[in-house]
Amino acid sequence: MPPQQPSWLSRFFGLGPHKPWVTITLVIACVLVALVERVHSQIGGWMVFAPLVGDAEPWRFLTSAFLHAGPWHLLLNMYALWLIGSALEPAIGRLRFLAIYLLSAVAGNVTVLLAADPLGQTWITATVGASGAVFGVFGALFVLYRHFGVDTTMILVTIGLNLVLTFMPGMNISWQSHLGGIITGAAMMALMLPHRRDWTRRKRSVRDVAVIVGTALVLLVLVVWKYHGL
Repeated sequence: MPPQQPSWLSRFFGLGPHKPWVTITLVIACVLVALVERVHSQIGGWMVFAPLVGDAEPWRFLTSAFLHAGPWHLLLNMYALWLIGSALEPAIGRLRFLAIYLLSAVAGNVTVLLAADPLGQTWITATVGASGAVFGVFGALFVLYRHFGVDTTMILVTIGLNLVLTFMPGMNISWQSHLGGIITGAAMMALMLPHRRDWTRRKRSVRDVAVIVGTALVLLVLVVWKYHGL
């Protein structure tokens, strides 16, 4: 069973208990893309990200997070997404969770772009998978638990094991995507934390919009700087 978020944590965000429908929808979307790709393999070529094509086709920064390099890659990522999403989404709400997930996915590919050498193999290397986004929600859940004094041992162990696998030779795992995702998810969650209990729902909403828009703008500036500062 996925871990359940304490109800008191949801109340800090002015939320009631609800099922993680965004998490469920994201899992279904990734599975459907995998099934469609088996019938129409060209969809992968339209959605995959590589620094070489990201400038002319920017949607790839996000769409590649819905592609996976085989059944095991898909299964592991979806299991991790379900496990973490079932805890995080009910605690912070659907819109916050979706924003953190999607922007962490984009940030993962932005980090791939920033680390790539325009004259080397990394400029044309394809990147797929929801790992950057999953690491983003890992980071967000860790920050949330730390803020409220919840034991984070299992989260640290899980993140640590995944990072070890990331840097193991021959695994062909994008450490850049994982790093960009976890930093972005953790930073967004830290900025969205309810530091003031007397804040109204309107003030929390304004803060959240500012965090989301600000994060998107930072990522956009980094992309423009990399492509047009070459």
